[in-house]
Amino acid sequence: METKIFGDNKLVIKQINKADLKKAKDFQEYINSFVAEDAKLLMNKKATLKDEIKFLENILKITKRKTKVFLIAKHGDRIVGTVSIELEKWRKNHIGKLGIAIRNSYREIGLGKYLMAEIIKLAKKELHPAPKIIQLEVYTNNKPAINLYKKMGFKNVAKLSSQVQYKGKLVSEYIMMYKVK
Repeated sequence: METKIFGDNKLVIKQINKADLKKAKDFQEYINSFVAEDAKLLMNKKATLKDEIKFLENILKITKRKTKVFLIAKHGDRIVGTVSIELEKWRKNHIGKLGIAIRNSYREIGLGKYLMAEIIKLAKKELHPAPKIIQLEVYTNNKPAINLYKKMGFKNVAKLSSQVQYKGKLVSEYIMMYKVK
């Protein structure tokens, strides 16, 4: 667990652990805030508490197997960001899939950049095998996220046309890659 300052906010950054199961309602509120915002994430239906408990149990199981790392950023008791890298399977087990979500009022203060750097370090240290490539998907119209990923060294390697339904339209996605050093 680490305390860092971002803007005027003192945030705690920690790995997910078994005690977080007791805070499933906090995770539910967190993910549902993105659905309410209609954020550029795949999820577009609110999670039930039961859904969130299952989700957390699954993350804990996968992290225990050393095929996923997961960090949480909290401001007091409020979850404000999460980031994870999960290894693909079999012949693709050298690729880690990155997912990140930052609450609206905590964006553009350096938190996303910090969380990405930390999760990549953690993945190199804890995942077995250590990933050689980190991959992510991002809506082509999500300019702030694309700019962050480019700053972090990710390269745009493909465009998938009309992949996601967003606000009544089909939106394309970029696949971006980072070669782990």
